[in-house]
Amino acid sequence: MLIALSVKNKVGFVDGSILEPPSADLILLNSWTRNNNMVISWILNSVSKELSASVIFAASAREIWLDLRDRFQQRNGPCIFQLKRELMNLRQDKDSVSTYFTKLKTIWEELRNYHPHCFCGKCSCGGVTNLNDHHHMEYIMSFLMGFDDSFSHVRG
Repeated sequence: MLIALSVKNKVGFVDGSILEPPSADLILLNSWTRNNNMVISWILNSVSKELSASVIFAASAREIWLDLRDRFQQRNGPCIFQLKRELMNLRQDKDSVSTYFTKLKTIWEELRNYHPHCFCGKCSCGGVTNLNDHHHMEYIMSFLMGFDDSFSHVRG
């Protein structure tokens, strides 16, 4: 969704950087309302009917965006468990290295959605960098563990 919004230069309506103008500036307010409603319609058309029914009365695209983010950005223990299990059981077997890596990377990317992130941009202690380095090392280890025995020299 963010890709589609960025193409149309409308991300500001969901990230809060394009705020509703004061009602005194009627021309600007009308333009903002028209664009906000367009973004709302794109979001509503991108979710199921059940979801759209629960957010249809929101006043702004940002309000809908935050509601959906809060709803779907929750940690999901069973999903993380399943992904970790897939990761630990994934083996190269008869796949090419490229096919094996693609399968592995797909699981990594899905797991990354559940990793904590720093959104403030003010982190200066280096903790976020250390955490990212740790995750990267985990990925390397899982990649090497799944290699076929014919690649034992690569693991070494």
